[in-house]
Order: sequence, then structure tokens, then C-alpha cells
Amino acid sequence: PAGWMYAPCGVYSRMSQTGWSFQPACQEMCSACLKPVYPMERITTHKCIFHKACFSCKQCKKKLSVSNYAPLHEEFYCTFHYQQLFRRKGNYDEGFGYAQHKNRWLLKKTEDNIQL
Repeated sequence: PAGWMYAPCGVYSRMSQTGWSFQPACQEMCSACLKPVYPMERITTHKCIFHKACFSCKQCKKKLSVSNYAPLHEEFYCTFHYQQLFRRKGNYDEGFGYAQHKNRWLLKKTEDNIQL
């Protein structure tokens, strides 16, 4: 648009009566709190964006970093709770409150046989 200039840092500039003003090209939102995330407070992992303070264990709410977490079903855990929940049932599904993967295949196979 007229009066706008693209800046290489990913922001648009607009000429006004007082000079150029900078505005974000798009605002990224935190996957946890749904508030804007600025570059200095941004953590990106598994296609999710977080504030550093919002990236925490689902079980104990301990603050996580990119080197001390484990993901499962789009949720994030500290390594202690990830291992603890796995040990509870001996698999990655039941320990975290999901149906066992092998049971999902059995259910699908049964549904396919019924449709025949």
C-alpha cells in the first residue's frame, strides 16, 4: 500500500506525520495462554509457540526448557513425570489416560468387518 515499506526484519513500516513507525507483520500467539509472544520470550517446539514462562509440565507445572521435556499427544511433560506416567501402566497411552494404540486397531478392524 502507499506509504508502507517492507523492512527486512519482518515488520512493516508506515510513514506518518512524525516519521516511520514499525508494526509487527503478524503476531504469534502462545499455545498455552493465547497471548502475543515476542521474539525475546519465544520458545518453539513441535510446531507450538510458547512464552518461556508458559512452557511447563502438564502434570506438575514445572517450567520446561527445550532440553528437558518429553512430548506426547501434543502435551508436554518434564522427564520425571513422563517416566512416572509410563511406569504406571507400562505404556505411553494408558499411563497418560488414552486408549492403548493396539486396542484402537482392534476396534477399527471390528468396525471394518461389520461394514462388510
